[in-house]
Amino acid sequence: MKVLVTFPVDEKYKRIGEEIIGKGNIIWYPMREEAEILLVNNDNFPRGKNIKMVQTITAGVDHIDLSSIPKETLVCSNAGAYSISVAEHTFALILTAMKNIIEKNSEMKMGIFNSTPTRLLHGKILGIIGYGGIGKRVAKIARCFEMYVIAIGRNSPDDNVNEFYGIENIENLIKKSDIVVISIPLTRYTENLINKDLMLNMKEGALLVNVARPEIVKKEDLINVLKERNDITYLSDVWWDEPNVKDTNIPNVILTPHNAGGKSGEVMEIAFRQAFTNIKNFIDGNEVKNIVKRDEYKKIERKNTGV
Repeated sequence: MKVLVTFPVDEKYKRIGEEIIGKGNIIWYPMREEAEILLVNNDNFPRGKNIKMVQTITAGVDHIDLSSIPKETLVCSNAGAYSISVAEHTFALILTAMKNIIEKNSEMKMGIFNSTPTRLLHGKILGIIGYGGIGKRVAKIARCFEMYVIAIGRNSPDDNVNEFYGIENIENLIKKSDIVVISIPLTRYTENLINKDLMLNMKEGALLVNVARPEIVKKEDLINVLKERNDITYLSDVWWDEPNVKDTNIPNVILTPHNAGGKSGEVMEIAFRQAFTNIKNFIDGNEVKNIVKRDEYKKIERKNTGV
């Protein structure tokens, strides 16, 4: 089977594809020959009944119109490919807030030596909403800080979790946690999942960390809660209407420009290797990973697809 890659790819990643799939079996962008398998990064790719598999290089698929892909075509995401980088970024955000890095850096640059106490991660309760690849990596790091981990997810828990629940227990998780991490995919069921009622139930001084998608949090509710509860801090790698972001000048918010996934050479090497391996398994009739349940998703218009 031929594989069509629908976006520009550096030579080093082409070598990974040719190593796994075979040199003569991949059609590289900008060529547009017919193929049975597509590797895509956005919604701009051919649809046809002869296409047997669509594999995304991105972990998320909410930027793709899945309804336009023939039902017979298998669609697979690249979930988990960026989990190491995103989990590291999660703790970069958390430590920035807990250790008051931004404020103290600004003061020192102004010649102000104001050595005030900071907070420990040790012994804190970390709640993880979404226990997939990212959630599991976050929990693993949390245990190194000797944190108590509560998680919500559909997958089975591992030894890094102290308490594990289904989504119906989200309110309990939020009430108990000092830090809440959102690492759940954006679906029809998780859009606006984090609303005013849940956020107002957060502990005093709690952190809410979003390394998933902005739409999982109800924007209007978030802004109102942050005004009402200035003890809560929102840490996020994502924001609405990227890259034309607005309403970001909020005191108790720390933001990064959707770069938790890294997209550095070492991160993208993992991503391409995982995607091409999944394609090879499909070609060989072996088990494939990250099959997308299409009925759970709807397309979100984006200029920045992120990871």
